[in-house]
Amino acid sequence: MLEESPESTEHRARRVHDSAVVIDTHIDTITHLLWHEHEFDQRLSDARVDIPRLREGGVSAAFFAVWVDDRYDENAALQYTLRGIDAMYRTIDRYPDDLALALSADDVAQAKAEGKTAVLLSVEGGRAISDDLGVLRMLYKLGVRSITLCWGNATNWIDSCNEEIHGGLTDFGRGIVREMNQIGMIPDISHVSDRAFYDVIEATERPVFASHSSCRDLTPAPRNMTDDMIATLADIGGVVNINFGSGFVAQDPAHAHQARLNDWDDIDYDGWGRIGVASGEAGPPLEALIDHFQRAIDLVGADHVGIGSDFDGVDAVPQEMEDIGKLPRITEELLARGYSDNEVTQVLGGSNMRLFRETMG
Repeated sequence: MLEESPESTEHRARRVHDSAVVIDTHIDTITHLLWHEHEFDQRLSDARVDIPRLREGGVSAAFFAVWVDDRYDENAALQYTLRGIDAMYRTIDRYPDDLALALSADDVAQAKAEGKTAVLLSVEGGRAISDDLGVLRMLYKLGVRSITLCWGNATNWIDSCNEEIHGGLTDFGRGIVREMNQIGMIPDISHVSDRAFYDVIEATERPVFASHSSCRDLTPAPRNMTDDMIATLADIGGVVNINFGSGFVAQDPAHAHQARLNDWDDIDYDGWGRIGVASGEAGPPLEALIDHFQRAIDLVGADHVGIGSDFDGVDAVPQEMEDIGKLPRITEELLARGYSDNEVTQVLGGSNMRLFRETMG
C-alpha cells in the first residue's frame, strides 16, 4: 500500500483559502466608484479593489462602505450616502455575473456557491442618519447592514477617538444602538472614543464588531483597540477585524496613524482624491500585520478575529499586501505560524459569518 505524500504548504494554504468564506468587513471602494466611475471589471491602476482582484483574493463577501466626510452636515451626509448606495447598486446591476447584493448570512453563502462576491452595504459615519431613527430604518430597507457610528469627529450623539464632547454615548445614542439591534443592523465601533466603546457594549443587546481596527498594544494609535477592549468585545460575541493601513500596523510610535487627508476646496472637491490616493510610501513588512492577527487570536481566539483591510481608504499598506488580491498571503502566513486549518478559516470569514447570523439573520 502506497503511503500518501505529505501535503505541501502551498497546497494546504490554497485548499484552506478556497474552501473558506473569505470576508473583508471594510473597504472604501464606493468612494472610487462614485467619483471616478471606472470599469470595475478591469484592473484599476489607481485603486486596490476591482473585480479581477476580488477573484484573485478569493473574496466571498465584503462590506462596501459609503464613507461620509465630516465636511458634510447631517442633511448633506444623508444625500451623499444615498448617492453612494446608488453607485453600488448600479455597479452590481452592471456586473451581475460577478457581484450580488447580500442582506443576510444566507445571501453571503449563496453568493459564494454561485462564484460571486457578496456586496454588503455599510455607512462610515453616523451623521448620515440625520439624528432620525426613521432615516436609520429606511437605510436598512435600502440594504445597509452596518454603520460605523462616527468617523473623524463626534456626532451629535457619540464621541469619536478624535473628539470627545459627550463623555461617550448619549441617551439618544443608546437608543440608536438598540434600534440597530432590533432591525438587524450591526453597530461598528471603529473610530469611537474609548468611553463610547464601553457605552456601546453596555447598551447593545447583540454582538457588535470593529470593522477595521488593529491592536493598540502593538501600535499606539487611538483608532486601534487595547487588549481590554478586544477582550470585552469578544465577551459579548463580537469580532475585531484587523486594519491593514500602515499607520495602524507599524510598530514604531512615530508612525502611529494620523489622519492624512488631502485638502480640496468646495469647487474642485473629489472624495476619492481626499482619502483613496496611494502615497507611494513603502509599508511595513507583512510580518508586522500578521503580528496584529496573532496578538488578537492569542488574546481572544480565532472565533473573534477577522479581516477589515480598509483598502481604498488608507494611503499605504504593508508590503506584499498591496491590494485585495493578495489576501491568500494572510492564509499562508497564519498557517506558517502554527494555527490550525479551522482557526485560519475562522479568521478568514467564519467569525464574521457567525456574527452575521446572530445580528443580521
